Amino acid sequence: MRFSLRKVLLGLIALVVVGWFFSGLGLQNAGSDANPTNAQQGSNATGSATLVVDFGPESGLEPIIRKVENFGGTGWELFAAAGVSVEGTAEFPTGFICRIADYPERAKQDCLDTPKFAEGSWAYFVTNSKLGSGWLLSGAGAATHRPECGGYEGWLWVGPGKSSGQQLPSVEPDLKPCEE
Repeated sequence: MRFSLRKVLLGLIALVVVGWFFSGLGLQNAGSDANPTNAQQGSNATGSATLVVDFGPESGLEPIIRKVENFGGTGWELFAAAGVSVEGTAEFPTGFICRIADYPERAKQDCLDTPKFAEGSWAYFVTNSKLGSGWLLSGAGAATHRPECGGYEGWLWVGPGKSSGQQLPSVEPDLKPCEE
């Protein structure tokens, strides 16, 4: 079972790396000083998108839920639009999320390289009214994925030695057809 989990994890990492490469090779990390009321400008605006950050039951932290109106960027850019800080690894600064809203603490993860299974990591989920009623583990990296109008982008902290395969964000999406 662990062998196939490793293959899946390596495949997901490869997708993230490819997404990072084709996304322009240099999106900036979102700062915590971003203003969530600022809408994304441009003709590619798709309507609203909701960012959900679930720190997991063992963290003792409440999930972050931020809806951003008139958003047309990528899942990575949604962090800045929602005013939530995000940090990639030194190895993949915009291709692999290591820390969201300063979690996990720097003492537990240095973000110099891709976190190992024994350290825990963030799992990326998406959903929208076209996909159905629940969360789906994303097959694309946040730097290349563009949320659908009314869609939800979910991040779940999966603790050390645990698999994301049987865990979902604790926040239930309130999916409604989008009015663009």
